[in-house]
Amino acid sequence: MKKNQVYLNGQIVPADQANISIFDRGLLYGDGVFESLRTYNQKVFQLEDHLKRVLRSAKYIRINGLPSIGKLKSAVLKTLAANNFKETYIKIVISRGIALEHGLATNKVKGKPNIFIIAAEQKPYPQTVFTNGWKAIISSITRANTPSSRIKSLCYLDNILARIEAKKNAANEAFLLDDKGNVIEGTISNIFVVKHGGIFTSPENSPIVLGLTRKLVIKLAKQSAFNVTEKNLTPKEIYTADECFISFSGAGVVPITRIWKKRVGNGKPGHITSALIRLYDDETKKL
Repeated sequence: MKKNQVYLNGQIVPADQANISIFDRGLLYGDGVFESLRTYNQKVFQLEDHLKRVLRSAKYIRINGLPSIGKLKSAVLKTLAANNFKETYIKIVISRGIALEHGLATNKVKGKPNIFIIAAEQKPYPQTVFTNGWKAIISSITRANTPSSRIKSLCYLDNILARIEAKKNAANEAFLLDDKGNVIEGTISNIFVVKHGGIFTSPENSPIVLGLTRKLVIKLAKQSAFNVTEKNLTPKEIYTADECFISFSGAGVVPITRIWKKRVGNGKPGHITSALIRLYDDETKKL
């Protein structure tokens, strides 16, 4: 069986031979950013947008020596071709690089950033995910309103702890709160609720990652004449929603039909959620 191939600093190498220094700042301090994306019909979905975001995030945390978007795109496509999966999950990671000494000072770094791209087979989500929906919980973890809350940094401990809570409660996703008690985002997703025919989602000034899938879903909803409003969402509004769904690049639109043990609406994906699932699926077929 052919081993997975990965990209590491300009080279395609077998995954089990891809090594970085134990002094890499991404490992030591979470000093870096990442991006997750996937293919449909063996073509990378929203590739340009993902590349722009990961480079923008890297610049935001002041990582120097970044590649051009063209070079990074070429690296992604080379990694994709080296593996030849039917469908592929792709993860781009950029760390500041190797620390020359202990401490947080960012000027004590050897050479350029470490850039690696991981590829793995993207298995299809079971159809029951879209017909039955997922269970979510509201986590005890509070998302601080900090600069790193708006980027995909390599420090994901809040999300990991919330995901542990979800697993403990036999749930598929956990919703995080901000410091004012609003429900803002999931561990891997953005959140939407439907009430009286209107769609509501957390505002852009919340401490959330502005998902590219979220952006596309909002666009598709507005094109279909659904009213979309960005506003703070309270736990009560989640519990009393007619429908709830999440968006993320791996699956697109996923219904949330239970919060803890409580059914959302009638406990089945609603007509607006189902319509957006179809619209998103149609969009992926345009590649």
